[in-house]
Amino acid sequence: MSDLAMEPLEVFTVESEDREGAAKYREVISDILSDLNLVRAIGRLKVYIDPKAPVFIIVGLFRPGLAKLTLGDVADITSVEEGLLVSIREELYASKAVGKLWAKYGRESVIQTERAAVIVPLKGDFAKQMDDISSIVVYDPREDLKKNVIDALLRITPEGFRVRKHYIDEHTLAFIASEDPIKPEWVEMCKKLRGSIGA
Repeated sequence: MSDLAMEPLEVFTVESEDREGAAKYREVISDILSDLNLVRAIGRLKVYIDPKAPVFIIVGLFRPGLAKLTLGDVADITSVEEGLLVSIREELYASKAVGKLWAKYGRESVIQTERAAVIVPLKGDFAKQMDDISSIVVYDPREDLKKNVIDALLRITPEGFRVRKHYIDEHTLAFIASEDPIKPEWVEMCKKLRGSIGA
């Protein structure tokens, strides 16, 4: 396996001078990641805890391949006399898809024929409008991922560590927490940990 190829949580370490505490923390973090369905989304994770400092640092690398779902992925779009009929096949995305079409064309212009089927007025070039509708994003797993990661970090952080600094994008996360103001050496430690997982 190349250095960049990742299986879910191929790297997961918790570093601390308190080995027993680190082992318990690893177990707690595993449970939280599992509860929030993050195990398959995170490829590498490193945690550093120094209770004496006190500082808690966590860095992670997300697994690639979280694709967005577009209306074209979840709906059939056909031409009808009144415009374009959008029939959403995936019930789960019906209300969100209809909401997106209301936002784009105006609620008063969209004719809802069923809960998961609407007709939007034909405007301009037919092929371009089909492409525009098909490309509307109805589900972005990265949005859920970010929310779940923040939720996990709040659950994982040691009690009382209310001074926090974090960075999360679609590929990586970095988080520092302490009871005290964040020190430059902790930021450097965070950078070093990020480098060690290829972030």
